[in-house]
Amino acid sequence: MILGFVVGVNRLFPGLASLILPVFLLLILIPDLAITAKRWHDRDKNSWWLLLNIPLVIGRMSVPVGANALTANEPMLYETIISVAALICGSWILIECGFMKGTHGDNRFGKEPV
Repeated sequence: MILGFVVGVNRLFPGLASLILPVFLLLILIPDLAITAKRWHDRDKNSWWLLLNIPLVIGRMSVPVGANALTANEPMLYETIISVAALICGSWILIECGFMKGTHGDNRFGKEPV
């Protein structure tokens, strides 16, 4: 969904894409963090695990859009490092929060969700 939005905005509004996309990404950041925190709590882990989202947020914000996308030939070293870190952290979040079951019964964060 996000990738489709990014591509669509970049094609429809190439001059405004560098303004629209960061605002959109910041708007979805808060619900994303809230849902992820709830899922970490369901797995009986504290919210410090949300720090794994930092490379993902930096990676989202550093994607070249608009006119910059046309002139970006090769990624710089820091972009490659951020991309690899985002891939590793994103994969871990996907496995932990997406595929693994929550704790059975009550945990230190409350009762088991229905």
